[in-house]
Amino acid sequence: MLCDQTHCHDDEMALRNPALASSVQQRDLIVRREISAVELLEACLTQHAEHNPELNAVVFTNVEQAKADAAAADAAQAAGQQLGPLHGLPITIKDSIDVAGAPSTWGDPAHADYFPTEDADVVKQLKAAGAIVYGKTNVPKHLGDWQSFNEIYGRTNNPWDVARSAGGSSGGAAVAVATGMSSFEVGSDIGGSIRWPSNYNGLAGLKTSFGLVSQHGHSFPRHEGIVDNNVLGPIARTVGDLSLVLPEMWQPHMTPPPATQTSLSDFTVGVLIENPLGEQDDAVTTAIESAVAQLVDAGVTVAEGPDLEMAVRGHKVGLEIGRAAASGPDAPPSQVDLDRYDAGGRDYAALMAQASRLTYRQWIDLNNERERGRLAWRDYFTTVDLLLTPISATVAPPHDTDRPFSDRTVPVNGVDRSTLEQWFWAGLANPTYLPALALPIGLAVDEMPVGMQVLGPFMGDLTTLRFGELAETVFGHPLDHLHQRL
Repeated sequence: MLCDQTHCHDDEMALRNPALASSVQQRDLIVRREISAVELLEACLTQHAEHNPELNAVVFTNVEQAKADAAAADAAQAAGQQLGPLHGLPITIKDSIDVAGAPSTWGDPAHADYFPTEDADVVKQLKAAGAIVYGKTNVPKHLGDWQSFNEIYGRTNNPWDVARSAGGSSGGAAVAVATGMSSFEVGSDIGGSIRWPSNYNGLAGLKTSFGLVSQHGHSFPRHEGIVDNNVLGPIARTVGDLSLVLPEMWQPHMTPPPATQTSLSDFTVGVLIENPLGEQDDAVTTAIESAVAQLVDAGVTVAEGPDLEMAVRGHKVGLEIGRAAASGPDAPPSQVDLDRYDAGGRDYAALMAQASRLTYRQWIDLNNERERGRLAWRDYFTTVDLLLTPISATVAPPHDTDRPFSDRTVPVNGVDRSTLEQWFWAGLANPTYLPALALPIGLAVDEMPVGMQVLGPFMGDLTTLRFGELAETVFGHPLDHLHQRL
């Protein structure tokens, strides 16, 4: 077979360990019959056997069913049947997203024996496109943490440094993808749960526009309603992989418009780097500034950033609405927490308690404020194509699972800071319903991955991905550094 030197080298590397290849490469190898679905599944299972005991990303498997599905995919290809876009790609699914016959515990011991009988809509779509589901991945209890650990399955560790957090709440999902246990994953995001784990593990992840992907099958056990501000979206090794997977996930009636840009010089972006609500690690700030400079050298035009007051106000409103949504599955709030809020206390437990007793009238007022913010962002995106920001104030921090959530801190420039300061960047996108891409840009001074957040206008998911794919040619793939060690 004739091919250019770069293409042949990429294929050679992909064949050496196909589990670590991109989803696009894996699909192409299967289409060209250079590898079978069964062989690719075995490669991912080898990664699982080698790395999962230490990392604890995949917490449930149904390997026999997956092997049968892979064999059926190979038989269909041999019979000349039309292949789906994701034909033969082995994947895992986040614990909280329903897969028939697999547990959906949400990290809560009270639901350890909850096994749904129906796939979530997005799982049905991915299976119909040819993906093969073999397992479920770890989450924090009720998805409410920047780490992934719970009493049922224990703690998930970061493959770059096992002493650090893998991120939450899609931490198990991100680790499975980073280490080649899974071709790609499906995460959920109400305040950074796709972007933080992607950032901490050197991956690409897309927080989609609200409503683009069906939430059916991603509800707290035995609850039916969808969660406000929450979305489902893909996590993968490259932005190109996200572009492959996303069309198989969205609801047909919500199809986003195509991107019109063909080069980085077609993009005008705003930039917001300094966190107005808390401290940010100098290593992160330096990495983002360097990445922006590289993009400018590649032809990107930088325009004025958004109004800070607008951004801060939208973030705070989003936190109020998000707390109300997140408080739903819990038991009624303690009177102690409510009394502390009434006395002026604003610690995490008090804020969550207050959120659980919002009146409908209060929610209406918050929603009106959110809509005013959404209109302001709509107007801002008439002046720029995208907005570039950090994803979190630090790279992956050390594990901290012993203290209550409200008491936890992360080291920022050598000083312990409250984790509540960390939410600003991720919180920009959820109450505004905007798409937000976690784009890997390199390694920080401590050799941990760092990414950039790329926010687009509502339903501008494909424009956001187009920018990310073009930017990948500038930044390369930091994940290659991890793969050299695996």
